[in-house]
Amino acid sequence: MKLSVITINLNDADGLQKTLSSVWERQSFTDFEHIVIDGASTDGSVEVIKKYADKLAYWVSEPDKGIYSAMNKGIVRARGEYLLFINSGDWLADDVLAKVFAEPVTDDIVYGNFTYVKRDGTLLPVEYKRPLTYTDLLIYSIGHPSSFIKRTLFDGGLYNEEFRIVSDWAFFVTQIIKNGCSVKRIGLNIAFFNDYGISLKPEMATLTENEHRKFLTENFDRCFVCLYDSARERESVFDYITKARTQEFLDSSWMQHYTRKCIKVLFWLKKILGIKR
Repeated sequence: MKLSVITINLNDADGLQKTLSSVWERQSFTDFEHIVIDGASTDGSVEVIKKYADKLAYWVSEPDKGIYSAMNKGIVRARGEYLLFINSGDWLADDVLAKVFAEPVTDDIVYGNFTYVKRDGTLLPVEYKRPLTYTDLLIYSIGHPSSFIKRTLFDGGLYNEEFRIVSDWAFFVTQIIKNGCSVKRIGLNIAFFNDYGISLKPEMATLTENEHRKFLTENFDRCFVCLYDSARERESVFDYITKARTQEFLDSSWMQHYTRKCIKVLFWLKKILGIKR
Protein backbone atom coordinates (compact mmCIF):
# COMPACT_ATOMS: atom_id res chain seq x y z
CA MET A 1 0.00 0.00 0.00
CA LYS A 2 1.40 3.39 -1.01
CA LEU A 3 -0.21 5.77 1.46
CA SER A 4 -1.81 5.99 4.90
CA VAL A 5 -3.88 9.13 5.53
CA ILE A 6 -4.13 9.85 9.26
CA THR A 7 -6.78 12.20 10.65
CA ILE A 8 -7.05 13.19 14.30
CA ASN A 9 -10.07 14.93 15.77
CA LEU A 10 -11.51 16.30 18.99
CA ASN A 11 -14.98 17.84 19.07
CA ASP A 12 -14.91 19.24 15.54
CA ALA A 13 -17.69 17.36 13.79
CA ASP A 14 -18.16 19.94 11.02
CA GLY A 15 -14.45 20.11 10.32
CA LEU A 16 -14.17 16.33 10.37
CA GLN A 17 -16.95 16.04 7.82
CA LYS A 18 -15.10 18.43 5.51
CA THR A 19 -11.88 16.45 5.94
CA LEU A 20 -13.43 13.03 5.33
CA SER A 21 -15.37 14.32 2.34
CA SER A 22 -12.17 15.63 0.72
CA VAL A 23 -10.54 12.22 1.12
CA TRP A 24 -13.40 10.00 0.05
CA GLU A 25 -15.45 12.10 -2.37
CA ARG A 26 -12.83 14.24 -4.16
CA GLN A 27 -9.94 11.86 -4.87
CA SER A 28 -9.55 9.33 -7.68
CA PHE A 29 -6.41 7.76 -6.15
CA THR A 30 -7.21 4.41 -4.52
CA ASP A 31 -3.92 2.96 -3.24
CA PHE A 32 -4.33 4.28 0.29
CA GLU A 33 -5.91 3.61 3.65
CA HIS A 34 -7.51 6.10 6.01
CA ILE A 35 -7.12 6.05 9.78
CA VAL A 36 -9.16 8.29 12.09
CA ILE A 37 -8.18 8.85 15.72
CA ASP A 38 -10.80 10.67 17.78
CA GLY A 39 -10.15 11.86 21.32
CA ALA A 40 -13.50 10.80 22.82
CA SER A 41 -15.49 13.63 21.23
CA THR A 42 -18.94 14.46 22.55
CA ASP A 43 -20.18 16.76 19.77
CA GLY A 44 -21.39 14.30 17.15
CA SER A 45 -17.97 13.55 15.65
CA VAL A 46 -18.41 9.82 16.20
CA GLU A 47 -21.59 9.88 14.14
CA VAL A 48 -19.64 11.53 11.31
CA ILE A 49 -16.96 8.84 11.53
CA LYS A 50 -19.56 6.07 11.44
CA LYS A 51 -20.86 7.42 8.12
CA TYR A 52 -17.49 6.50 6.63
CA ALA A 53 -16.71 3.50 8.83
CA ASP A 54 -16.93 0.96 6.01
CA LYS A 55 -14.23 2.87 4.11
CA LEU A 56 -11.83 3.37 7.01
CA ALA A 57 -8.96 0.98 7.71
CA TYR A 58 -9.18 1.81 11.41
CA TRP A 59 -10.88 4.26 13.71
CA VAL A 60 -11.18 4.73 17.43
CA SER A 61 -12.77 7.22 19.79
CA GLU A 62 -11.08 7.26 23.19
CA PRO A 63 -9.20 9.69 25.45
CA ASP A 64 -5.62 10.51 24.52
CA LYS A 65 -2.83 12.67 25.86
CA GLY A 66 -2.91 15.34 23.18
CA ILE A 67 -2.31 16.00 19.49
CA TYR A 68 0.88 14.00 19.10
CA SER A 69 -0.41 11.17 21.25
CA ALA A 70 -3.30 10.83 18.79
CA MET A 71 -0.97 11.03 15.78
CA ASN A 72 1.26 8.35 17.26
CA LYS A 73 -1.73 6.04 17.64
CA GLY A 74 -2.33 6.48 13.92
CA ILE A 75 1.32 5.86 13.02
CA VAL A 76 1.35 2.58 14.94
CA ARG A 77 -1.68 1.38 12.98
CA ALA A 78 -0.48 2.61 9.57
CA ARG A 79 0.55 0.15 6.86
CA GLY A 80 1.29 2.55 4.00
CA GLU A 81 4.73 3.30 2.60
CA TYR A 82 4.04 7.02 3.13
CA LEU A 83 2.04 8.85 5.80
CA LEU A 84 -0.02 12.02 5.33
CA PHE A 85 -1.51 13.84 8.32
CA ILE A 86 -4.74 15.68 7.52
CA ASN A 87 -6.39 16.76 10.75
CA SER A 88 -10.08 17.55 11.15
CA GLY A 89 -10.91 20.93 9.65
CA ASP A 90 -8.19 20.64 7.02
CA TRP A 91 -8.93 19.21 3.60
CA LEU A 92 -7.17 17.89 0.53
CA ALA A 93 -7.14 19.73 -2.78
CA ASP A 94 -9.29 18.07 -5.41
CA ASP A 95 -7.74 14.89 -6.85
CA VAL A 96 -4.31 15.87 -5.54
CA LEU A 97 -3.28 12.37 -4.43
CA ALA A 98 -3.46 11.07 -7.99
CA LYS A 99 -1.28 13.98 -9.12
CA VAL A 100 1.33 13.39 -6.41
CA PHE A 101 1.65 9.69 -7.18
CA ALA A 102 1.31 9.96 -10.95
CA GLU A 103 5.09 9.47 -11.12
CA PRO A 104 7.19 7.18 -8.90
CA VAL A 105 7.74 8.68 -5.44
CA THR A 106 10.85 7.46 -3.63
CA ASP A 107 12.24 10.30 -1.48
CA ASP A 108 11.98 10.11 2.30
CA ILE A 109 9.90 13.28 2.55
CA VAL A 110 7.92 14.81 -0.30
CA TYR A 111 6.32 18.17 0.41
CA GLY A 112 4.21 20.63 -1.50
CA ASN A 113 2.36 23.90 -1.07
CA PHE A 114 -0.67 24.48 1.10
CA THR A 115 -3.24 27.22 1.67
CA TYR A 116 -4.16 28.83 4.98
CA VAL A 117 -7.91 29.37 5.30
CA LYS A 118 -8.80 32.19 7.70
CA ARG A 119 -12.04 32.25 9.63
CA ASP A 120 -13.47 34.89 7.30
CA GLY A 121 -12.77 32.65 4.30
CA THR A 122 -9.67 34.52 3.13
CA LEU A 123 -7.20 32.21 1.39
CA LEU A 124 -3.46 32.69 2.01
CA PRO A 125 -1.41 30.43 -0.29
CA VAL A 126 1.95 29.24 1.04
CA GLU A 127 4.24 28.37 -1.88
CA TYR A 128 7.70 26.87 -1.64
CA LYS A 129 9.49 28.37 -4.63
CA ARG A 130 13.08 27.47 -3.79
CA PRO A 131 14.97 24.48 -2.40
CA LEU A 132 14.65 24.11 1.36
CA THR A 133 17.41 25.75 3.41
CA TYR A 134 18.32 25.12 7.04
CA THR A 135 17.07 28.55 8.08
CA ASP A 136 13.79 27.99 6.22
CA LEU A 137 13.33 24.73 8.08
CA LEU A 138 14.28 26.15 11.47
CA ILE A 139 12.01 29.19 11.23
CA TYR A 140 9.13 28.09 9.02
CA SER A 141 9.41 24.31 8.72
CA ILE A 142 7.37 22.66 5.96
CA GLY A 143 3.64 22.13 5.93
CA HIS A 144 2.65 19.11 8.00
CA PRO A 145 -0.63 18.58 6.09
CA SER A 146 1.20 18.93 2.77
CA SER A 147 4.04 16.48 3.49
CA PHE A 148 4.25 12.82 2.59
CA ILE A 149 6.54 11.06 5.07
CA LYS A 150 8.02 7.59 4.67
CA ARG A 151 6.66 5.32 7.39
CA THR A 152 10.14 3.91 8.03
CA LEU A 153 11.36 7.31 9.30
CA PHE A 154 9.32 6.63 12.42
CA ASP A 155 11.04 3.32 13.12
CA GLY A 156 13.57 5.19 15.25
CA GLY A 157 10.85 6.87 17.31
CA LEU A 158 7.44 8.47 17.09
CA TYR A 159 6.49 12.11 17.65
CA ASN A 160 7.78 13.43 20.96
CA GLU A 161 4.70 13.75 23.15
CA GLU A 162 6.58 15.97 25.60
CA PHE A 163 5.94 18.89 23.23
CA ARG A 164 2.45 20.31 22.80
CA ILE A 165 3.05 22.24 19.58
CA VAL A 166 6.38 21.63 17.82
CA SER A 167 6.86 17.85 17.59
CA ASP A 168 6.26 17.72 13.83
CA TRP A 169 8.77 20.59 13.38
CA ALA A 170 11.26 18.77 15.64
CA PHE A 171 10.76 15.59 13.61
CA PHE A 172 11.47 17.37 10.31
CA VAL A 173 14.55 19.11 11.74
CA THR A 174 15.89 15.82 13.09
CA GLN A 175 15.27 13.83 9.93
CA ILE A 176 16.41 16.45 7.40
CA ILE A 177 19.27 18.21 9.20
CA LYS A 178 20.54 15.59 11.62
CA ASN A 179 19.84 12.37 9.73
CA GLY A 180 20.18 13.73 6.20
CA CYS A 181 17.07 12.11 4.77
CA SER A 182 16.16 12.86 1.17
CA VAL A 183 13.63 15.61 0.50
CA LYS A 184 11.71 16.52 -2.65
CA ARG A 185 9.66 19.65 -3.32
CA ILE A 186 6.67 19.43 -5.65
CA GLY A 187 4.79 22.39 -7.09
CA LEU A 188 1.28 21.36 -6.12
CA ASN A 189 -1.16 22.77 -3.60
CA ILE A 190 -1.72 19.71 -1.44
CA ALA A 191 -4.10 20.84 1.25
CA PHE A 192 -6.13 23.63 2.80
CA PHE A 193 -5.18 24.33 6.40
CA ASN A 194 -7.58 26.13 8.75
CA ASP A 195 -6.20 28.83 11.02
CA TYR A 196 -7.83 27.82 14.31
CA GLY A 197 -5.35 25.11 15.28
CA ILE A 198 -3.50 25.40 18.58
CA SER A 199 -0.16 26.21 16.94
CA LEU A 200 -1.59 29.35 15.30
CA LYS A 201 -3.11 30.88 18.42
CA PRO A 202 -1.27 34.11 19.36
CA GLU A 203 -1.21 33.14 23.03
CA MET A 204 0.84 30.06 22.13
CA ALA A 205 3.75 32.03 20.65
CA THR A 206 5.80 31.96 23.86
CA LEU A 207 5.25 28.24 24.38
CA THR A 208 6.22 27.57 20.76
CA GLU A 209 9.43 29.58 21.18
CA ASN A 210 10.28 27.77 24.42
CA GLU A 211 9.70 24.36 22.86
CA HIS A 212 11.82 25.26 19.83
CA ARG A 213 14.69 26.35 22.04
CA LYS A 214 14.42 23.34 24.35
CA PHE A 215 14.55 20.93 21.43
CA LEU A 216 17.52 22.62 19.75
CA THR A 217 19.48 22.96 22.98
CA GLU A 218 19.02 19.29 23.83
CA ASN A 219 19.66 17.87 20.36
CA PHE A 220 22.12 20.18 18.57
CA ASP A 221 25.27 22.03 19.42
CA ARG A 222 25.43 25.75 20.11
CA CYS A 223 25.98 26.70 16.46
CA PHE A 224 22.47 25.60 15.52
CA VAL A 225 20.96 27.54 18.39
CA CYS A 226 22.89 30.59 17.14
CA LEU A 227 21.64 29.93 13.59
CA TYR A 228 18.10 29.77 14.92
CA ASP A 229 18.54 33.01 16.89
CA SER A 230 20.09 34.86 13.95
CA ALA A 231 17.36 33.69 11.57
CA ARG A 232 14.65 34.80 13.99
CA GLU A 233 16.37 38.16 14.43
CA ARG A 234 16.55 38.61 10.67
CA GLU A 235 12.86 37.82 10.28
CA SER A 236 11.86 40.14 13.11
CA VAL A 237 13.84 42.98 11.53
CA PHE A 238 12.34 42.24 8.12
CA ASP A 239 8.88 42.10 9.65
CA TYR A 240 9.44 45.45 11.35
CA ILE A 241 10.66 47.07 8.15
CA THR A 242 7.90 45.69 5.95
CA LYS A 243 5.04 46.24 8.37
CA ALA A 244 5.79 48.83 11.00
CA ARG A 245 7.91 51.05 8.77
CA THR A 246 5.49 50.80 5.87
CA GLN A 247 2.60 51.84 8.10
CA GLU A 248 4.70 54.63 9.59
CA PHE A 249 5.48 55.88 6.07
CA LEU A 250 1.83 55.78 5.01
CA ASP A 251 0.76 57.64 8.13
CA SER A 252 3.46 60.31 7.87
CA SER A 253 2.50 63.96 7.33
CA TRP A 254 4.72 64.00 4.21
CA MET A 255 2.78 61.11 2.65
CA GLN A 256 -0.57 62.60 3.64
CA HIS A 257 0.43 65.96 2.15
CA TYR A 258 1.46 64.54 -1.23
CA THR A 259 -1.48 62.16 -1.33
CA ARG A 260 -3.82 65.15 -1.11
CA LYS A 261 -1.86 66.90 -3.88
CA CYS A 262 -2.12 63.81 -6.10
CA ILE A 263 -5.85 63.60 -5.52
CA LYS A 264 -6.24 67.27 -6.51
CA VAL A 265 -4.24 66.66 -9.71
CA LEU A 266 -6.41 63.66 -10.58
CA PHE A 267 -9.59 65.66 -10.11
CA TRP A 268 -8.10 68.44 -12.26
CA LEU A 269 -7.23 65.97 -15.05
CA LYS A 270 -10.68 64.44 -14.82
CA LYS A 271 -12.27 67.86 -15.30
CA ILE A 272 -10.03 68.81 -18.25
CA LEU A 273 -10.61 65.49 -20.01
CA GLY A 274 -14.34 65.63 -19.44
CA ILE A 275 -14.48 62.32 -17.61
CA LYS A 276 -17.92 61.97 -16.04
CA ARG A 277 -17.25 59.01 -13.77
